[in-house]
Amino acid sequence: MKNKLLLKIKNLSKDDKTVLKHVIGAFLVKGGSLIVSLFTMPAYLAFFNDEISLGLWFTLLSVLSWVLNFDLGIGNGLRNKLTETISQGQEEETKKYLSSAYIAIGIICISLSVVFIIAANYVNWNVVFNIENTVVSKKALTKTIKIVFIGIMLQLFFKLITSVLYAMQKSSVNNLLSLITSIITLICVLVLPSQSNEQNMICMAYIHALAVLLPLVITTVLLLFGKTLRSSLPSIRAFSFAHAKAVLSLGTTFLFVQVVYMLIMNTNEYLITLFCGNEWVTEYQIYNKLFSLGGTIFSLAMTPIWSAVTKALSQKDYHWIKKIYRLLLKLSLCGALIELFLVAFLQIFVNIWLGEQAIDVSYLYGVAFAIMGSILIFNGAISSIANGIGKLKPQVIAFTVGAMIKIPIAWLLVRLTGAWVSVVWANIAAMLFYCIWQPIILKKELLQFEKGVSDVTIYEKNFIDNGRDGVVR
Repeated sequence: MKNKLLLKIKNLSKDDKTVLKHVIGAFLVKGGSLIVSLFTMPAYLAFFNDEISLGLWFTLLSVLSWVLNFDLGIGNGLRNKLTETISQGQEEETKKYLSSAYIAIGIICISLSVVFIIAANYVNWNVVFNIENTVVSKKALTKTIKIVFIGIMLQLFFKLITSVLYAMQKSSVNNLLSLITSIITLICVLVLPSQSNEQNMICMAYIHALAVLLPLVITTVLLLFGKTLRSSLPSIRAFSFAHAKAVLSLGTTFLFVQVVYMLIMNTNEYLITLFCGNEWVTEYQIYNKLFSLGGTIFSLAMTPIWSAVTKALSQKDYHWIKKIYRLLLKLSLCGALIELFLVAFLQIFVNIWLGEQAIDVSYLYGVAFAIMGSILIFNGAISSIANGIGKLKPQVIAFTVGAMIKIPIAWLLVRLTGAWVSVVWANIAAMLFYCIWQPIILKKELLQFEKGVSDVTIYEKNFIDNGRDGVVR
C-alpha cells in the first residue's frame, strides 16, 4: 500500500505536486496552531480578571478586524495578477503591480489612520461595546482601540506580502506566519502578570500589534529585499496608474464579496454583546474555537487551490479543475462527519482542555456549532473553485441576501429564546442559500468546460489578461 501511494504521488503532475506539498504543509502548520489554540484559551481566562473583560477583548478585536476587509480588493487583485506574471517570468510587470499595489494600500492606510485617530475621541466606545465605565473606563477603552486600530492599519499594509506568497503558491508560509503570531501571543499572555482590567486591555492591544506585525515585516524584508523578488522590488518610479487600476478593478468584486461575507461570519461576537452581553462572548468563543478548527484547517489547506485553479484555467486544463473539485467535495463530507463526531465527546474535550475553568456544555449548542463548522468546510471547498475560475456572481447575491437577513433573524430568535446561540442559528440560515446555489452553478460551469463551450475566453479577456472593468461574467 505504501509503495502504491508513493508511486501515485510520483506520477502526479507538477501542478498536483505543488498543490499537494502546500496542502500538507498547511495541515502540519495548522496542527501546530491547533495545539497553540488549545493553550491560548485557558491562558486568556487566567490573564483577564473576569469573563466580561475577556468578552470585551474578543468583541473589540473582532469588530476592529473588519477593517482588514477594506483594502479595496487590492490584495486579491494583486494575487491573481501576480499568479500570471510570476509564472510567466514577467519581472517588469511583477515590479509594476507590486509597486502600484503597495503605494495604493499605503495611501489607504495613512488616510484611514488619520481620520480614525481624530474621530475616535468623539465616540463613546463604552456605549458601542455595551460595557460599563466601572469595568473599563472611557479613556482606557479609547486608548486600547486606537492602539489596536493603528496595529491593524500596519497589518493591512504589510499583509500584502501574503497575496504575493499565494501567487507564488507558497500558502504554507502564510500559515506559518499565523502560527508564529499565535505563539508570540500565547507566550506574552503566559509570562506577563495580570493587572487591572484597564491595564490588561492596553497591554493586550500592544501584544496583538507586535504578534501580528513582527512575522509580516520579517517576511516582507526577506522576500522582497532578498533574492526571491529582488529584481521586482517595489519603487515609486515603477508605480503605474494603469496597473493600480487593473489591481483595484480586478479586486472590486472580491472586495464586495469579502465585506458581505464579513457581515455574516464576523459579527457574531458583536451581536452577542449587543443582544445578550459581553460575558456570553467568552462562552461563545469556547464552543467556536473547538468547532471552527476543522473549518479553519480545511480553509487554510484550500488556499493553494484558488491560485492553482486560476493557473489551470489560463492553461485550459479543465479536467484538472473538475478532478480537484470532486476531491474537495469528498473531503468536505469527511470534515462534516468529524464535526458531528465531536459533539458526542464535547464535555470530555472541554474538561480536559479547560480543567477547573471548564463550563457545563450544552449538546444542543454543540449541534449548532457542528452544523456551522460543516458549512464553513463546504464553503471553503466550493469557494476555492469559484474564486479560481472567477464565478463570483452567486457569492455576491447569496452573501448579500445572507447579510441582510442575519441580524433580523438573530434579533428575533434571541427575543424568542433568550439564548445567545440564536446568533449561531441565524448564521447558519444566512449561509444556506449560498451553499445550495453555488454548487449548482459550478456543476453547470464544469459541464460547459467538458463540452468546450464555456465562456472562458470572455473570462480570460476581462479577468485574467487585463482586468479593465473588473466585471466577472
